[in-house]
Amino acid sequence: MNMIEHWQKIRTAVHAADARLLAVSKYTTDEAVRMLADAGQMDFAESRPQQLRDRAQKFPYVTWHFIGPLQKNKAKYIARHADMWHSLSDIETAQAVAKHRHGKPLPCLIQVNISGEAQKQGVLPSNAEDLCAQVMRLPELKLVGLMGMAAKDGDARVAFCALRQLRDDLQQQHGSIRQLCIGMSGDWQIALEEGATMVRLGSTLFSEYPKI
Repeated sequence: MNMIEHWQKIRTAVHAADARLLAVSKYTTDEAVRMLADAGQMDFAESRPQQLRDRAQKFPYVTWHFIGPLQKNKAKYIARHADMWHSLSDIETAQAVAKHRHGKPLPCLIQVNISGEAQKQGVLPSNAEDLCAQVMRLPELKLVGLMGMAAKDGDARVAFCALRQLRDDLQQQHGSIRQLCIGMSGDWQIALEEGATMVRLGSTLFSEYPKI
């Protein structure tokens, strides 16, 4: 099965669950991005600010999501070139992005550390509500949901269920918090079962292309 056939099969399953498929293109080639975009894939994700900037300029006809850690001195790349920011986890970086954002507000997801791993990015679940309130005071940003990653060797279903419950609680307070971005190449099917509205797939889509 080639990349396009594999993508079509996965996309069918994702769309059947009323979710969006994000193609994580951070390690693949421009050729692979172009092939998927030409086939109809409209959402791509990058984790390096400069690469997001470059690819957003090369492929302006698709939607670009930023999913990686962000240093404040690179906030301008996200503010100017991202269509959605998935890794918001502190108010200082959010303020730095907001300072460079002009025009319509940038849709954002708060990244929550649901794995319990110290090396993982994200705000603690107990601090998510306070961060939500702070971000909502920034008119340049529009908070639309939560993102989280399960531990590699943990129980993905338990972690995803906990984040979904947190999303539901916050949605009751702030109606705009609807998105739930969970699930990657190893656990995306579980994520769909647990209510994901977006899943992020990289290696399972681009395995036939060399990493860059």
